[in-house]
Amino acid sequence: MPDPQPNVVAEITKNFPSDHFALSDTQYLVSSSETAVELSAKIGVYDLKNPTKPATGNAVIFATSSYFGRAHATVWEWLKTKLETPPRV
Repeated sequence: MPDPQPNVVAEITKNFPSDHFALSDTQYLVSSSETAVELSAKIGVYDLKNPTKPATGNAVIFATSSYFGRAHATVWEWLKTKLETPPRV
């Protein structure tokens, strides 16, 4: 999103205190074993089971199994750790 979404960020940091990485004020990586739909509901973006529930903000949520690009080494280290570590239950 081009604009910060403080309520979404608050839900990310509350629900994933050690499983998120801020790329910028508007871009976050979240490590979760949940589906994109489940993650959306958990952070309050959109809940298919409760579509009238007010949204915390806007977000694009997707799953990934590989990655490539240019970024600071800490981004790559975080991604490698999260993608290679078995998910927490």
